[in-house]
Amino acid sequence: MASSAKPLPDSPVEALHEIAELRRSLAQLQAAMAAQKAAADLAGEQLQQFLYAASHDLQEPLRGIITYAQLLERQPGADPASDEYITFILRGALQMRELLQQLLAYSRAGSAKKYRLINLNVPLQMALLKLAPEIRASGAQIAPDPLPEAMGDENEISQVFHHILGNSLKFHSNLPPEISIAAEQGTGECTITVRDNGVGIEPRFCEQVLLPFKRLHGHEIEGNGLGLAICGKILRAHQGRIYVESDGVHGTAVHFTLPV
Repeated sequence: MASSAKPLPDSPVEALHEIAELRRSLAQLQAAMAAQKAAADLAGEQLQQFLYAASHDLQEPLRGIITYAQLLERQPGADPASDEYITFILRGALQMRELLQQLLAYSRAGSAKKYRLINLNVPLQMALLKLAPEIRASGAQIAPDPLPEAMGDENEISQVFHHILGNSLKFHSNLPPEISIAAEQGTGECTITVRDNGVGIEPRFCEQVLLPFKRLHGHEIEGNGLGLAICGKILRAHQGRIYVESDGVHGTAVHFTLPV
């Protein structure tokens, strides 16, 4: 059977010539890849700038709508139909404000430039402090194990904990939320797991919930579907990742990794 391998050069001169050709081809390939990466980075930066500008600038007229709707809501003697319409306007404007704020958060996610070795218990406590009203209202029991150190930005990792724990508090079953937080050391990284006893996620949706604006529970539960997408963007910037496991019945486990 004939071999398809290229025959060896007949002389050292030919070998050197072929090495030079290979080097030129490699340099051209590297230049093309660098140009593609630069174009992708520029497109990503322009998209982030657009998201920031759009979400920031739209908040100013929205503030006016909310203010005047609230003033109308306080006016005495309005007929019931008008009161109902004003309530709808105000509710929609407040929902839009929340969405714009989350878009701003998404545009800024992963923007920290310097990472250092941090104690992960600190950003966890920052998140728990912000979620204290929701924790009290739901009667949640949260059991964190001592967490290790990892490379990261405290404020951004606090956002990751905030969104993941916020989902566990929001999407709970008829029972009060029970949430555990644990860590596992690996080679070059650690994995943090937040596990709850909530309603769970069908396995076929475990990847989709990480996408922006993906909502599995309609509008009966407040939210905009950006929380886990923000987490993913932050963790990618940290050279980490996030993934979700659930059987759709016995709660949800959210795992994320960070370099150590």
